[in-house]
Amino acid sequence: LSLFPRSIDFLNGNPVFGFDQGREYLAAQNIVVNHKPILIGTEIGAGVAGISGIFQGPVYYYLLTIPFILFSGNPVGGVLLMLLFGLASIYFGFFFGKKLFGLIGGILIALLFPISPILISQSRFIWSPNPPTLFILLSFFFFYLFIKDRKNLYIFLASFFAGFIYNFEIAISVPLSLSIILYSPFLIRKKIKGYFYLILGLLVAYLPMIAFETRHGFLGIKGIFSYLFSNKGAPSSAYFRFIPDHFNAFLNNFHNTFTVNNPDVSYVFMAVVLAGSIYFLIREKNKTFKIFFIFLLIIIPVNFFVFSFLRNAVYDYYLTDLSICYIFLFSYLIYSLFNRKFYPLGILSMFFVTLLVLIGLISSIKTSAFDYSDYGATAKLKGKLDAIDYIYRDSKGKRFNLLVFSPPVYTYPYDYLLDWYGKRKYGFIPGKERQGVVYLLIEKDPSQPWTYQGWLKTVIKKGKIIKTVTLPSGFIVQEREM
Repeated sequence: LSLFPRSIDFLNGNPVFGFDQGREYLAAQNIVVNHKPILIGTEIGAGVAGISGIFQGPVYYYLLTIPFILFSGNPVGGVLLMLLFGLASIYFGFFFGKKLFGLIGGILIALLFPISPILISQSRFIWSPNPPTLFILLSFFFFYLFIKDRKNLYIFLASFFAGFIYNFEIAISVPLSLSIILYSPFLIRKKIKGYFYLILGLLVAYLPMIAFETRHGFLGIKGIFSYLFSNKGAPSSAYFRFIPDHFNAFLNNFHNTFTVNNPDVSYVFMAVVLAGSIYFLIREKNKTFKIFFIFLLIIIPVNFFVFSFLRNAVYDYYLTDLSICYIFLFSYLIYSLFNRKFYPLGILSMFFVTLLVLIGLISSIKTSAFDYSDYGATAKLKGKLDAIDYIYRDSKGKRFNLLVFSPPVYTYPYDYLLDWYGKRKYGFIPGKERQGVVYLLIEKDPSQPWTYQGWLKTVIKKGKIIKTVTLPSGFIVQEREM
């Protein structure tokens, strides 16, 4: 259940390699090959989220240098890194579940994690929002230990890992950090030293961002204020206009956490998990359990409050912490049913878990069998490499220029692959001039397949068309004489 559905893109050597993956591999290459350290990560939303000047942390790029070195730049190595993060999360989920509920509870979580569609997708392609699951679990784990033992080291580590997630996805890090800040005073109370360790953990985690902000005139803070209070763009009423969409995003996040194919059944299931957890928490005699699982419940409205200020869509990968909360809350509900001797409902819940596992197993087999042999059109690595091979071979060893049309405008994946693959295999990187022999590599936009025509008419304009070929991947290659 864990390995099979997550390893397909590594085994077939054909992962998705698009805009984000190309940009991230160029950053890793810059660190390793050009020896240029990077102090910030990607700007949030790749610079088009509406909030300017806020950057993810740089740690993800440095992690990516490990497979870059071990696999000599082959992007397949990055998929292995994601796979290892996914497997480590499942193992740690089992370890944490065992500590909470005993061996059976650990096995239950170790069954729910592997079949979760959201968590499976994290292991299947190279992307900075995919590793945080492990660090979310670490934050939860140390917060649980702090509740249990009240040692300041644990609150430091809990807040540190919550903040550390900003290196991968700041949209997860901020609500989780805020949840810890809001909830901790009920535990720390008047112990000043506890607050010191709490704040210290966050400061250490966010130190690269703090240093960057200080050196650049608080660029990110200005960007946030501009986004929240500027009249440019959407009016203040736009915040309320997006709330129904955000609510649906939260519902869909629960739906995508479990293998319940019917949305209506999923929403009923969500109500049962939340209502059942609250019911048993009101009656919970284990104080540590009560405090910890109330914390998991509180994370849900805190996330909704934070994202209520967002005039953009809320994506599933913003809510990974909630997916983990739901799995643990569902496990707590089952544990409570048996612990309080609600045996008929407990047995019914285990049948439901068995059904979820069977659906997950069947889905994994079908999806994996299809994806293993899926060529992937223009989105995956093989399609791009085959297009590059075609152009080099068609040139018969002669130097040429290459211009690329890509729907995201930026050509990061092609820039990287021409450097890593084209240069190594054929000995040179094509130029980008509009003179001599010029090849046009065109990636059609699936939603607007005609848009490249405007690029040909406004950007390229000139040149005698020698030939135009559509490759099996869907790429259009056109040779021109300028």
